[in-house]
Amino acid sequence: MQTGAAAPLDAAELTPERILSVAEDELSRIVLDIHDGPVQYLFSALSLLTSLQNELQEAAADPGVQARLAQVGMLLESSLYEIRFFLGAFRPPEFRRRSLVSIVEGLVIQHEEWTGATVELETHNIPENVPLAVKMAIYRVLQEALANAYRYAGVEQQQVRLWGEDASVHLEVVDHGRGFDPPNLDDPQDIDREDHIGLRGMYERARLLGGRFTLESGPGRGTRIYAVVPVA
Repeated sequence: MQTGAAAPLDAAELTPERILSVAEDELSRIVLDIHDGPVQYLFSALSLLTSLQNELQEAAADPGVQARLAQVGMLLESSLYEIRFFLGAFRPPEFRRRSLVSIVEGLVIQHEEWTGATVELETHNIPENVPLAVKMAIYRVLQEALANAYRYAGVEQQQVRLWGEDASVHLEVVDHGRGFDPPNLDDPQDIDREDHIGLRGMYERARLLGGRFTLESGPGRGTRIYAVVPVA
């Protein structure tokens, strides 16, 4: 007799909210597995390396060997920093207990601290009780938009507007950077390209909840991302 297996979901249970919740739970599990596995191994390796360096220094070992070991140590430390940065970006806040405004403000502060960029944030008229799935979608769309602008737009300043109107939450992210030729969001072959996976994620999250996602950009014209998701 098999025990502990989750019962298969009925098709009626596969609501957009359920799908997004399962996706976030799975992402959190992956983050935890990486933290408890490879990250701990890297910490242990760095600790052993530091101990070995101290022993070789006391024994007046070949300076060339010590220099190479120091380089290995720097690579390990850099790898740990990159992994921890990645894990922090994908460890979401407690969506259920926090308001959407609080979640967005926290993400903006975190982005500014990690990148040194400046984000002008404007929020108004946000409904009190925003559904959990909407919070998840807005958070992920904004996270991807901020990251993309920092990596590719060549700017250190972005404008973010979040507001409520017509029983929906609206999000606008603007930068005046180098811009690019955007894909056709309605063409599966275009948006499914590997270099557009982030845009596809934003597009699909909004669409899954009955909302819309638009992207305006062009070489030398900056980028504007807009998403609207119903809250009722």
